[in-house]
Amino acid sequence: MERRIKFIHGLTICVIIAYCIAQGYWLYSRFQLSLEEYKTELYDTIIACAKEEMAARRNLPHPPRIYGNQSRMSYGQNEENAVETWTYEIFVIDTLNHSFSIPKGVDGSKYLLEYIAKIRDKHPTEVPEGMELFKFTCNNKEVNGTNQVLEALNRFIVDHQHPFQVARLDSILRSRGIMAKGITTVKADTMVWHPSMHLHTSIWNSAMTVSFPYDIFEGQQVVVETAISMSPVIKRMGYTLLMTIILSFFLIFCLVYQILTIRKQRHIETVRQEFIHTMIHELKRPISTLKMCMSFMGDERMMQDEESKQRILASSCNELDNLTSYFSKLRDITFSDAAEIPLVKTDFHLRELMEECISKQNIPNGKEVSMEIVARDDFEIRADRMHLANIVCNLLENAIKYSGKSLTIRIDYMMRMDGQLRITMEDNGIGIAKTDQKYVFDKFYRSKKAKDKAIPGIGLGLSYVRLLVEAHGGTIAFESTEGEGTTFTILIPQTDGKD
Repeated sequence: MERRIKFIHGLTICVIIAYCIAQGYWLYSRFQLSLEEYKTELYDTIIACAKEEMAARRNLPHPPRIYGNQSRMSYGQNEENAVETWTYEIFVIDTLNHSFSIPKGVDGSKYLLEYIAKIRDKHPTEVPEGMELFKFTCNNKEVNGTNQVLEALNRFIVDHQHPFQVARLDSILRSRGIMAKGITTVKADTMVWHPSMHLHTSIWNSAMTVSFPYDIFEGQQVVVETAISMSPVIKRMGYTLLMTIILSFFLIFCLVYQILTIRKQRHIETVRQEFIHTMIHELKRPISTLKMCMSFMGDERMMQDEESKQRILASSCNELDNLTSYFSKLRDITFSDAAEIPLVKTDFHLRELMEECISKQNIPNGKEVSMEIVARDDFEIRADRMHLANIVCNLLENAIKYSGKSLTIRIDYMMRMDGQLRITMEDNGIGIAKTDQKYVFDKFYRSKKAKDKAIPGIGLGLSYVRLLVEAHGGTIAFESTEGEGTTFTILIPQTDGKD
């Protein structure tokens, strides 16, 4: 059975560890998935903000300029094959410095190109005043359709009319709840046609850098760097994380509670076995003494010795008292609650009860025991006299039992202002070890020192005392220093005389 219990303990611990690992891996995978979703949404939001900034500039009032463009293709040869190269020329005419108007009913684009061709014929080597010329070249692999070229032309015109401003984009980002760590503009060596995202992963400071071309022909890009906050990701996982934690805690609690229950059952079984063996051993002694007394009484010659007769009768009464005490303890200890113990409360003098309990004590040979009632006053109290006597006698018996050759017991009592009777019992015995102090009121518990020294007892004394004190609605506490002694304090509330 012991090996089976150890196997169950080990298996349960392995299951808990395996479950925690599996649950942690699942949560990590779920976290990574939520993080990727959040990164994608953050990237899309930044791109949308950049497009919104471009649209805002496009809707601003236009300066007095007219834009025209023309393109031509040329062929070249590299190491592998022929390459098509496109050259784009953009003309900007300032209508304030250059008189220009398009007649009605004429194709504006065609008319503009013809007008530019005439001016360039007149000025083949230079651009006349009031006009600007921008020339860009790219190979055919960089261009993916006419729409990209039109988009590049539109962005060039917007940026030429209203240059990009960091503050404007930052304001739009903030309106979307994005606090950028930095917004900068950079110029690439080649044309950049598409936005891009770069991640800077770190355990504590993850960040994202998004590059967005705002002037494709010029290679101008805006770079937005923003921190990747974990709080939105955790918030997304909120319900999943909460349910996982609750269920995991509940499962682990059940498994641990199962282990603790099995351990407690093992402990109870061990204590029960020890109690049975101790009880058998303790009952042998009074039974043997009584058997010896009966043999003595059967001898008429020995019965004629009056002194021996009285000694044998005293021993018999003492052992019968011990048996009665054992069975009383066993009877009362079987109650599941202190409130179930029947009490017969009467009024009696406390000092008289204390003196009676002192006189009942059996002092072992070889021990010097001094028992003193410190309190000077005598007053009546209301309690169950028999049970209170059992409480005092058990504490006195324990003090005598767990002491050296010389022992002093001081008993004090007083009525407190709050109407509670306080009884203190102080001794200079061997004391209680710190490791045993939290178990002294447990049923059947006996310290290792008591077992090693073969001190008689069944481990019910102090648990029985506490049970009787609680039946009176009181409390019991103690202070003890190993090797110096122990002081027990009992508080019992006094009623108004009604049971």
